[in-house]
Amino acid sequence: MTKQALALGLLVGWLCAGPLAAAEVTVTLRNFAFEPNDITINVGDTVRFVNQSGFHDVQADDGSFGNAAAGAPWEFTQTFDSVGEVFVHCSIHSAAGANIDTSMNARIDVVEAGFAINQGLSGAWFNPLTSGQGILFDIEPGEQFIFGAIFTYETATAAKLGAPEHRWLTVQGNYQGNTAQLPIFVTSGGVFDQPVPTNTVPIGNATVIFDSCTSATLGYELDDPPLSGLIRLQRVIPGTEALCQQLDGATR
Repeated sequence: MTKQALALGLLVGWLCAGPLAAAEVTVTLRNFAFEPNDITINVGDTVRFVNQSGFHDVQADDGSFGNAAAGAPWEFTQTFDSVGEVFVHCSIHSAAGANIDTSMNARIDVVEAGFAINQGLSGAWFNPLTSGQGILFDIEPGEQFIFGAIFTYETATAAKLGAPEHRWLTVQGNYQGNTAQLPIFVTSGGVFDQPVPTNTVPIGNATVIFDSCTSATLGYELDDPPLSGLIRLQRVIPGTEALCQQLDGATR
């Protein structure tokens, strides 16, 4: 499918469904931990807690929300309408105020969505903790279209994305404000520099949130194998954000 056809299909679908909804970020409960356990979202966004194994609940440290403890599987959603840090825990296996790095606790940082995606964000991004992997973004502001090519590796848990070697995943679709909710595709087949057909299929969904010209997060949820998480991103080459800052300043 061409970029234009995909963009038109997504645009028509969203127009039929009404305005683009706020983002939804998935946090899984498994192995006696929240994964991820430290996330940043915008005011109005929703966190979907998914219990994949064990007997757990989700309770706000301040007691403002929570659900009843139960065995897997279950889902619980909470929308955050005000700025601030929110801490949650599983009351079965931890308590309010415990360290999120060593206990079954998590932090949710709710911020104002003042930054907007612009063409100056195009380029190479990565997470220093997983150097050697990364993502290339290309942005077309006229259609509010973003394309991302993710260079990564086969999952270590199950060989279901292809051969155990380098992987090339792509995300593409429309964005609004500082957020893009995008399908994730995997491409297989083909031979280098040869006209051999390739096969591209959807394997999950991603939410990309740009906090600034130098900071972003990519939340992902794969269908097969069932994997989810949050990748913190920064520019590969520091000092290349001048165009982004100029474009961002022009919109304020």
